[in-house]
Amino acid sequence: MEKNSGLYIHVPFCERKCGYCSFYSVRVNDSAVSSWLAGIELESRKYHGAHIRTLYIGGGTPSVLTLQQWHELMAVIRGHFDLSGVIEATTEANPNSLTPEHVKFFRENDFTRISLGVQSLNDDELKTLGRIHDSHTALKAMELVKTSGLVLSCDLIFAIPGQTLRTWDNSLRTVMNYASHISAYQLTLEPDTPMGRKYNNGELNTSGYKFYRYAQYLLPRHEFMQYEISSFAPDGLECKHNMAYWDHSDIIALGPSAVSYLDGVRYTNNPGGTITREELSPRERAIELAILSLRTKWGISRKNILPEIYAVLSSMPEDLFVITPERIALSPRGMRLGNAIWCELLDL
Repeated sequence: MEKNSGLYIHVPFCERKCGYCSFYSVRVNDSAVSSWLAGIELESRKYHGAHIRTLYIGGGTPSVLTLQQWHELMAVIRGHFDLSGVIEATTEANPNSLTPEHVKFFRENDFTRISLGVQSLNDDELKTLGRIHDSHTALKAMELVKTSGLVLSCDLIFAIPGQTLRTWDNSLRTVMNYASHISAYQLTLEPDTPMGRKYNNGELNTSGYKFYRYAQYLLPRHEFMQYEISSFAPDGLECKHNMAYWDHSDIIALGPSAVSYLDGVRYTNNPGGTITREELSPRERAIELAILSLRTKWGISRKNILPEIYAVLSSMPEDLFVITPERIALSPRGMRLGNAIWCELLDL
């Protein structure tokens, strides 16, 4: 593969599954990690020599890997992929498992970013979510990354049962002192999760609207500009790997539950070892690209928009959009109503 691609590696291991998590993961142990590394090696052979533009190690919890396991993983990646053109390399981590030795390894192996699963800086909210760490551990981990010189991105969750605007404000303002990127996600519960079973009778009635709107108000006033539905960063510090998903660039994805997108074909790895292949028609690609592009502040090019997509967007209130001769993007209000807009496009 001569053209540059993003490379995503799924690390499916956790110390313990959080109460709200519906993603595929397993409890970490040496035997399982060895089998997983062998699988990554086998998958990588299909793409030997591919030129990589961005690298992202996600989970699960990549920071539960030992340093030896990290060395083995990077040996596989370097053995099969051309990393000479990498402009951004990210790994996810959790506060309770990230160590100074990890951070030293990441710096020495050309990583540029750490995405830290903080979720909240209120201990009661962390307990509600079933997180292992407390706020003190999160603060220590943020300080560790900040002083290392690596770019720190932090995930935060809103609409947690019992959360208030005061606790949300404290989490946002504290994280801003450490991070250069903030991802803010509304808590959603699947019925097969512990929290989903607990709140399956409608007890989870916390509205996310006020928390999301407050983030839209506060973060840009501190130079954290909203460049995507859930993502805020100063100009130039956006996550380049994630931007590849939103503009339909090629992504090579390895590991269980990883999803590749190559030349208009989506390949989904299933935990049992099978692969689901989905080839999108030109029309399906255009609709999906419109939805993904509208997640971002740059929006969709008017040159690439299908007439029926333009008709749907034109039927909606003008204040949902920022319209220029070249592009159509969502306004801050439009981003708050993004799900409703995308549903209209999915019905085409």
